[in-house]
Amino acid sequence: MGKKKLIIGVDGGGSKSIGAAADESGRVLAVYRGGGTNSYQIGAEQARRNLKEIMDGLERACGGACVLLSVGLPSLDTTADKATLRAFAGDVFDPERLILESDACMALEGMTVGDRGMIVICGTGSMALLDDGSSQRVAGGWGYLLGDPGSGYSIALAGLRAAIRAWEGTGPETALADRAMAYWKLNQPRDLIGLIYDPACGPDTVARFAGEVFALAEDGDGEAENIIREETRLVAWQAASLLQSAPGVEKVGLYGGIFQHQPLARQLFADALRARLPGRSIQIVKPEYPPEIGAVIRGFKRLGTLNDTRLANLKTSYYALSEAAQKELRVES
Repeated sequence: MGKKKLIIGVDGGGSKSIGAAADESGRVLAVYRGGGTNSYQIGAEQARRNLKEIMDGLERACGGACVLLSVGLPSLDTTADKATLRAFAGDVFDPERLILESDACMALEGMTVGDRGMIVICGTGSMALLDDGSSQRVAGGWGYLLGDPGSGYSIALAGLRAAIRAWEGTGPETALADRAMAYWKLNQPRDLIGLIYDPACGPDTVARFAGEVFALAEDGDGEAENIIREETRLVAWQAASLLQSAPGVEKVGLYGGIFQHQPLARQLFADALRARLPGRSIQIVKPEYPPEIGAVIRGFKRLGTLNDTRLANLKTSYYALSEAAQKELRVES
């Protein structure tokens, strides 16, 4: 018997990437977590290596061979052109069996399966993508240096800056000062410089401090509350700017670690978005399929074999693999 033919979808990220392999019937056979695939942060060579590790791991787990690899990359805004596709494929992947789109495109596919809607992603970075049925438009996604409001990195950096102001007496007192000392295991505040500027300290490492900012906001720390409110307002206004140009789009999906794990972020985002668009019937929804399955769906579309049966198989088999995967998708309005 020959090897199973696999359609592999990958949700690429800055700190981690998740791949899923489905057989030709749409049954998801395995999920694999690997390293980041943002070539702006780690370079194209390392991104390729991490992606190859995910593909190889899924092939081994399933006892199959990948016939189509569909990838959402955080370093893209839309579908890769032929030159970009060939350059990324290098001598590692077959460009004829490779789909490269933005990670937001795959997340949106998982929410709408090609219908109208908008996805807003807040993880290590942030980005919003809207599809009005005739075109796609993007807001955010500028990267950690130029600014991704609402992202883990942006929130963490704002928290550290508030701590620095408190240390130096140029800003309000805040529990962020003591929390930063403890979290980063500092003997003195200026030890933070060496840690943050160490080349080994990437955006994903900094972004983890966002969880401490959220915890203090929940405890009532004024500076932490202001940071979370301002960051979610900015990303909500980015989303609103897209929706203003598409009056027929009312469905907004939320994804990424910040929205998945921080109820406060979801609530403040929803409040700010609706306040910015009074009179609009905005629906905040959870994506029906995660981005890696959105990438698999895009693969089946490329092959011309997507149908209701395969969609149903993708959903039931994916959630049967891991109860945790279903919990990760839960987004409340």
